[in-house]
Amino acid sequence: MKIITSIIIIVLILLGGTYYALMPEEKVSVEKGKIITIEQLIKESSIDNFEISKKPLGLQGKISITSQEFKDIVYSVMKTNNITELEDASIILENDKVKIVSPYKAFGIIDSQIEAYLTPKISDNNLNIEVSNLKLGKINLSDKTLINHLNSYKDKIPFTLNGKVITIDKSYTYPIVLNNIEIKENEIILDLNLQVNNIIDAISKYKINIK
Repeated sequence: MKIITSIIIIVLILLGGTYYALMPEEKVSVEKGKIITIEQLIKESSIDNFEISKKPLGLQGKISITSQEFKDIVYSVMKTNNITELEDASIILENDKVKIVSPYKAFGIIDSQIEAYLTPKISDNNLNIEVSNLKLGKINLSDKTLINHLNSYKDKIPFTLNGKVITIDKSYTYPIVLNNIEIKENEIILDLNLQVNNIIDAISKYKINIK
């Protein structure tokens, strides 16, 4: 009887420890995102004055994206590719990184959270996003687990995965051509070219100021 009691106590301690580890240090509030198109993104973002570029024909300038607008971008990509895990993610801009936190049912019953950091960079007009510091609740997960987790989406998203780096090809962002990206003062600043067939129509359509 004592042995059975000891086993039960050990099991309860292990279960309690597992539950504690899976609970996040701080639960974030999550609001539903919305589908957003490139046209809506340009219209709704804070836009600096643009210049007309001739080769290729288009408009060059900068737009500022808020954390909510970035959340809507993530939601749109996840929804389009039938990935439910990050649809309700919370987006927090920290220094030069994007912190993404999403609700997760551990073992199908425990309300936990998945957390990761995204570091975006532009290379040859392609958007490279390095994913790091993957965490489930209070548990830090290894890079191997992170890579395996990313690879599980390989057949669902139209992007390239190389280890911890997600590459979004420039063809996917057309008619926007990305030149640079930086995060500062709680905004994502995109330096870009907007390729268009008709300058006048584009200025009217996107409500852009020309300098």
